[in-house]
Amino acid sequence: MHSFSKRVASVAAVTALTAAAVPAAHAATVRTVATGLDNPRSVAVGPDGAAYVANAGRGGRQCRGRGEDAMCLGTTGRIVRVAPDGKKSTVARGMPSLAGRGGPFAAGLHGVSVAPDGTVFGVTGSAMPSDLKGLPRSVKSKVGRVFRAGGGAFSPVARVDRLEHRRNLDNVKGDRNSNPYAVLALSANHQIVVDAGANAVLEVRDGNVELLALIPNRRNGRRQSVPSSIALGPDGAYYVGELAESSGRGKARVWRVPAEGGTATVYRSGFTTISGVAFGPDGSLFVTEMFVNRRFGGRVVRVAPDGGRSVVAGVKKLTAPTGAAVDSAGAVYVSNFSVLPRRTPRNSEFRGAGGTLVRITP
Repeated sequence: MHSFSKRVASVAAVTALTAAAVPAAHAATVRTVATGLDNPRSVAVGPDGAAYVANAGRGGRQCRGRGEDAMCLGTTGRIVRVAPDGKKSTVARGMPSLAGRGGPFAAGLHGVSVAPDGTVFGVTGSAMPSDLKGLPRSVKSKVGRVFRAGGGAFSPVARVDRLEHRRNLDNVKGDRNSNPYAVLALSANHQIVVDAGANAVLEVRDGNVELLALIPNRRNGRRQSVPSSIALGPDGAYYVGELAESSGRGKARVWRVPAEGGTATVYRSGFTTISGVAFGPDGSLFVTEMFVNRRFGGRVVRVAPDGGRSVVAGVKKLTAPTGAAVDSAGAVYVSNFSVLPRRTPRNSEFRGAGGTLVRITP
């Protein structure tokens, strides 16, 4: 369940990244609209105008291992709703969360989406079948699944990790790793899921799961795509952002997947560690880059319909940002400090920072 977070930590720790030269836009307003979030990841804007944030949680008290290798399990994953007036409430809680001591780099509930009718959905991560064997039954019953969220609780919709476990969809030898990471709710009965471990896009209809498309790897799987995010495009196709594991600066791409499935094609390239994609009202694509320097600095890049690019919010404002959602007025919502719990020790490298949601007004 923690494979994706390990990959993210690895990318941040060992890759010397420098921001690619992209022109800065006119000064945007970056305002924190919610604090006290635990490893906030994917973001969605509902038809009610509220922002919904998937919280991977902060782990718990059941710890194994020592020092930096310790992993702690709890049930601190939840979905948080942030109303237009800033009022924060919990849509559903109690999801498994696995994190280091103190709660950083959690894995668990990663994705959130809101259907046009207002139904809220979440998706949880998974791992290799062998990694799941030692987990408590109560945890096993909640990993690798799409859930409906509401009334404070989650109800299962479909288990999506079994497709990769049974078929090894991307044919990477010895790697039947599934990690559902993003979900796009098209209706109450139809969802699209991005599986970061399987490098695949899956379709869920009435609880039935099918392969929609594969996102190609580099070098025969030695450098994996690791798709991390999805958005519905103005043309009705699905647009998928990739982390581009170990590929280096400027190697991450946004892929276009036809609504009917089939071959994924590159829509835009030249990004670094994509963690969120979203379209604005004017057809612009907003791309969140999680890490573009050694200090966990990230940014949001706007790609205009004509292909022109500009930085909407840069590394001085964003630290390990994840997700992207745009409201009807064109404001962009992004999780900030997305690999941190609600608070960290002031004497730590993060100096007391914690997970937040920011609103960027271009």
